[in-house]
Amino acid sequence: MKAKTKDSGAGWSWGWDISPVAYERIAFTTLILLAVIIVTGGAVRLSQSGLGCPDWPTCQGTHLVAAAKLHPMIEFINRMITIICSILVVLSALASFFRKPLRKDLVWLSLGLVGGILAEIVLGGITVLEKLAPPYVMAHMILALLIVWDALVLYRRSSQDDTTPVRVVTPQTYWLGKLMAINLAAVIVAGTVVTGSGPHSGSTISPRLPFPLRDVAVLHSDFVLMLIGLTLGALFLLSQAGAPDLVQKSGRFLLYAESVQAIIGYTQYFTKLPALLVGFHIAGATVVWISMLWFNLSMYVRPKVASFDDAQAQQLTTSDSTSRVGSEIGN
Repeated sequence: MKAKTKDSGAGWSWGWDISPVAYERIAFTTLILLAVIIVTGGAVRLSQSGLGCPDWPTCQGTHLVAAAKLHPMIEFINRMITIICSILVVLSALASFFRKPLRKDLVWLSLGLVGGILAEIVLGGITVLEKLAPPYVMAHMILALLIVWDALVLYRRSSQDDTTPVRVVTPQTYWLGKLMAINLAAVIVAGTVVTGSGPHSGSTISPRLPFPLRDVAVLHSDFVLMLIGLTLGALFLLSQAGAPDLVQKSGRFLLYAESVQAIIGYTQYFTKLPALLVGFHIAGATVVWISMLWFNLSMYVRPKVASFDDAQAQQLTTSDSTSRVGSEIGN
């Protein structure tokens, strides 16, 4: 690393400056990998490999590497993906300090990712040691989605200037969006209860929640139908108000994702919860979650800061217009 030097009034330079575009790509890559690891974690449980490595942080006993058997290798590979993801999260946090110009909001958001992934690793270890008890598995999933929330906000902010956000929808649509997000949170929590009550425990020795599967599945589906209804209402309000295309497109994509997810959910329930469809449902839940967050984030824009060249061009244009008006008056 180069010595710290003063950079012509622009602040301290370490010689490792990262451009806003480069940091945006780092944030996007981090977001994608954090979303992917939710799906791979689900695959571990659905393949009954959750206790393929029964110990933590080692795989089994004093052995760090899994034996060459199916279930241990599946769990071990997922742990390796987690390590790669953790490294990328740490790198994104470090990169936020070298981004030029430095943005405190990006620094704090990236540090939040580090804290979240550390908590997820510890919770994952406790989940294994507790033999995949449903409350820990549920918390593991919910925390993973919260980390994705942080990562999405980081990516969104990294693509915008650090200016005061301006709302581009009506107050009614804004609050409806918040209500939709709360409704989705209820959908997700109910979904984890369904999972904890169903057959896919992740291991043959893992306990199940004492709730009738049919009852919790009906509650889960009721929340889903409410969500789709609220989304239709939001799209109507956006259309009536002539909201920006980005918000309306985000809302339509959210509705499509919710509809596909509902179809998968009903299909898996009436086909006795085949593992493959459950896996698609986990992936769909991640997509719907990201779509909901993006829909709410798109309700705000952050005005672009005019560069020196833009300001100079505007000044020249104004001066030229003034000169022409004065000339016409003189004539």
